[in-house]
Amino acid sequence: MEKTINFRISEETKLELQFIAEKKEIKVSHLIREIITDFIENYYDVDNTIIMYSQTPIEVFLDDSNNDHFNQ
Repeated sequence: MEKTINFRISEETKLELQFIAEKKEIKVSHLIREIITDFIENYYDVDNTIIMYSQTPIEVFLDDSNNDHFNQ
């Protein structure tokens, strides 16, 4: 599902985006989506690893009371 994001940019940046979009013969909104998508893909390509943190903590309990290995 697509969402709308509003943000402010300088007049100079807006003009640059319009210039680039015109050269590529696309709309500014399409150019911005392209830029954002490329940035996100490049962000994760640095290590080729994506780390996702769970929203729910995971608890692990180790019951090793019968093992004397740790008591030596």
